[in-house]
Amino acid sequence: MTENKVPFANSDTWVRFAYMVLFTVLLLAARLVISVLVLVQFILVLFSGKDNENLRNLGQGLGKWVYQTIMFLTFNTENKPFPFDEWPLIDPSEGYQVRAAETVDDAEFVEVDDAIDEDVPSFTAEDGTNDKNP
Repeated sequence: MTENKVPFANSDTWVRFAYMVLFTVLLLAARLVISVLVLVQFILVLFSGKDNENLRNLGQGLGKWVYQTIMFLTFNTENKPFPFDEWPLIDPSEGYQVRAAETVDDAEFVEVDDAIDEDVPSFTAEDGTNDKNP
């Protein structure tokens, strides 16, 4: 007779649970870091007109780490994210820079004749008739 192991007593499941608790706490910390990063990046753009490349790269890496962590927490992968694996690779991005206000040439505008009353549809009965009352 073979002995069936009860899933509740499986030590691997409890070790994974401990990692899940750890990564849940780290996700809460990451949320705070992302909030500060967003605020600082916005202030930099507001005053300098362009973003900070280092903050942009940190934000991208942190976003990928959050994705990997959620995949682990939801049992979509057994690969534990950083610090048990490498930090996610950063893809180059062009960033953000405030563009100068564009000037509009008068040649882009087209003159339009004024609309006459016949061109505008009327949704009210002007002749006093009402379809509801015979």
